[in-house]
Amino acid sequence: MTIQQSELMLKKLEMNTTDLRSLLDLQDKIIAGFKPDEQHFILHRTIDDFSNALKSNHMYVFGLYDGERLVSQSILSLPNDDDTREIPEYAAEYKNSELAVFKAVLVDPEYRGRGLMKQMLRIREEVAAQHGRKIAITQIAADNPASWVNAIQYGMRITKVGYDPEDNAKVIYLQKHLDNKKIQPLEEKKAYRLSLGSDVHKNVPALFNKMMSLSESGMIGTTWDKQNNQIIWYPQSNTHHHARLPKFNISTSSKAAHQI
Repeated sequence: MTIQQSELMLKKLEMNTTDLRSLLDLQDKIIAGFKPDEQHFILHRTIDDFSNALKSNHMYVFGLYDGERLVSQSILSLPNDDDTREIPEYAAEYKNSELAVFKAVLVDPEYRGRGLMKQMLRIREEVAAQHGRKIAITQIAADNPASWVNAIQYGMRITKVGYDPEDNAKVIYLQKHLDNKKIQPLEEKKAYRLSLGSDVHKNVPALFNKMMSLSESGMIGTTWDKQNNQIIWYPQSNTHHHARLPKFNISTSSKAAHQI
């Protein structure tokens, strides 16, 4: 399957030596570009991880190519009801067969700023909808704000913030209903603005605690205000009468979030 998108070619990768090597090389290049204390921003997949994804009958591994060069990749999982639950601590009210699980998107550092992450979000959403999935979910490291800000820009909502039960890592959980009729109305008067600050990476520990308090109080993060560099939170329609906002001061900033 190939789809022409602007100057790049979108391809569904297959289980062969060339595609597998390209995935590993792209991941290695991205990791090498991080400082040692930043390399945990992305999941380090092994050759077996990529092989299993390429061979799986319910996973799609997509790649964007510039000629023969792989410059971005992402994985979409469409689990069956009898498959082991992915992200079992999240969206438990849905059956596997209703879910589309978005894995992390990797982008070659030389190609950042070209909207490739959003292209990957779009193609995965289209494929998931074609397979009748009701909701897309994803889990993103709190230390990777560029990824969760991009996800919010493309319509995903932060509905849970907490710790991954497997490794206790700080994570942001987001979801998007693939049927627009499922979107709950938002109460503009009760909006809550959370500034990301001038140095979002430095602010991640404090932001994580604030976001966890907001989500636990029944708020959902729905929108990034780029001009003021803020995430706008709203009460869910079924919880806003009982939601109690956490007590902390929020400063404003007009600087854009860092992109990584």
